[in-house]
Amino acid sequence: MDTLIYPHERSLSKITLVLGLIGWLVLILGTVGVALVYVLAGFIAYIFAQSAWVASIRGHAVQLSPKQFPDLYERLEHCCKALGMDDVPETYILNGNGLFNAFATRFFGRNFVVLMSDVVDAMAQEPDGINFYIGHELGHIRLKHLTGHLWRMPVLWLPLLGAAYSRAKEYSGTSQKTENKAR
Repeated sequence: MDTLIYPHERSLSKITLVLGLIGWLVLILGTVGVALVYVLAGFIAYIFAQSAWVASIRGHAVQLSPKQFPDLYERLEHCCKALGMDDVPETYILNGNGLFNAFATRFFGRNFVVLMSDVVDAMAQEPDGINFYIGHELGHIRLKHLTGHLWRMPVLWLPLLGAAYSRAKEYSGTSQKTENKAR
């Protein structure tokens, strides 16, 4: 898997983590701890918003399983195996309403992958394209891109650093090697 990681991702990860921790320290010490009250309120709001979002996905999407979209579920299992993942994350197909995308998210230690229906429909004639989308989102899970945002939050909004780190995470695993490995 190391060969699939974008060369600058690890260094950007370390830089954003260290600067993020320094940012939190400055914020807490600079406000004599008052910022912790706002951080706690923000975290509680985040929990409610994320919970509502995951509930909405579960309520409006179709979960892949051996009985629902068995061909796609088989592809999902194959991609998980190719990436060395033992656990198959909950994966859903959601009405994209014209949106051509897919994403991975995490909530209370559980990983989710969501494929927009438009992606699945558009790739019906190109099954390897579906493998690419599934593999790309599984790559985010496998490379732990869905963790550590809280510690980096103070610096992720910085135009160059935050954008560079985000783009490096997107480039990781997105190569010919990934596509070949998923086949």
